[in-house]
Amino acid sequence: MSQKTRYTKSALAVAVALVSTQALSAGFALNEFSASGLGRAYSGEGAIADDPGNVSRNPALIMMFDRPEFSVGGIYIDPDVDISGKSRSGRSTDADNIAPTAWVPNAHFVMPINDQFGVSASVNSNFGLATEYNEHYTAGSVGGKTDLSTMNLNLSGAYRLNNHWSFGLGFDAVYARAKIDRYAGDLGKLVAGSGALPPRLAGPVSQIPDDTKIAHLKGDEWGFGWNAGMLYELDKDNRWGFTYRSEVKVDFDGDYKSELPSAYNQILGNFGLPMGTDGRTVGGSLNLHLPEMWEVSGYNRVAPKWAVHYSMAYTSWSQFKELKAKRHGDTLLYKDESFKDSWRLALGTTYYYNENWTFRTGVAFDDSPVPTNHRSISIPDQDRVWLSAGTTYAFNQDASIDVGASYMHGQHVKVKEDPYEFRSNGKAWLFGTNFNYRF
Repeated sequence: MSQKTRYTKSALAVAVALVSTQALSAGFALNEFSASGLGRAYSGEGAIADDPGNVSRNPALIMMFDRPEFSVGGIYIDPDVDISGKSRSGRSTDADNIAPTAWVPNAHFVMPINDQFGVSASVNSNFGLATEYNEHYTAGSVGGKTDLSTMNLNLSGAYRLNNHWSFGLGFDAVYARAKIDRYAGDLGKLVAGSGALPPRLAGPVSQIPDDTKIAHLKGDEWGFGWNAGMLYELDKDNRWGFTYRSEVKVDFDGDYKSELPSAYNQILGNFGLPMGTDGRTVGGSLNLHLPEMWEVSGYNRVAPKWAVHYSMAYTSWSQFKELKAKRHGDTLLYKDESFKDSWRLALGTTYYYNENWTFRTGVAFDDSPVPTNHRSISIPDQDRVWLSAGTTYAFNQDASIDVGASYMHGQHVKVKEDPYEFRSNGKAWLFGTNFNYRF
């Protein structure tokens, strides 16, 4: 295959832009399920039981509560992600603050039934992302607007076997909603100038306006999974937890349309890439696999006022090998993803100052699951380091409030999405608060 043919095929593949691919071409897991966890960089979550939020991580922790308790709150995420680079056309691809701010709410309730059984319920989000480039952005075919949000409803139960062992099992119902818009940018000029199109099409293609919406994909659907956990208590000051969250498959049946003329499809069909719909909406299906996760956690109260906690989480992103969008049995889009499994390591400490005040801090390292050659500017994923701190103030024995903050710093990375090359750097501040009440 000639260099020109390779270039044109990759450019047209981008232009087709059924790019829910871009919603998946990065690690997009969320940890933000409680403010207390945020303050310790989510270290030891499967073994700590200081509020009901921990139970959403490990259902076996239900048996650590001696009366009903609920917690409600949210995490505010303020990212700062910038993109720089140039197109092969010579135009700048610089863009600042491509990721908007967001709130991630949560609510948790735990209720022990007796000394051996208990139940819990929670609402939170385990996955989500959003990036926004303006409609005239040079690389709009790979940037555009991407929005994926999920809501996880969990019901769990737990059983205490003896003074040392407890076990929990839960059911997850996940509602996912995705919306992706992609624009032509300067891609028409690049494709027309490649010499791969016949003269009768090269002229019209080169005149495609930057803000032409070459793809719009929208859909929402439910998926289902389960989670399980166990807790080993050596004594009241030392315990360890093991948790598992299953893969969740979400089968989207959504809408797709493109403002490009369907007259181009015959030429693009030579590349196996249907594209234009003349602005008409057509149906399509897409399978989204949210990966399974294992986590080992520990909590040790090493002094009357001090405790340390730690976690090692393993997410099986390698299950996400490919993305395939279909319509009436025909493949609309196929992309080899080849994600790799990733790790998250976290370490923290808690200081129990007195009956009213508790202070915590933590550090963590997030390993990106996206191989270098699969990075995307819709979410330019990168390894991240967390620095966190937080506190709890107890008004009395029944009511308390948690406050947490984290600074997340990502490494500088290079992103290549033919026919564009980019550089990206990103960081984020996260702030959270939860109100807790015991009945």
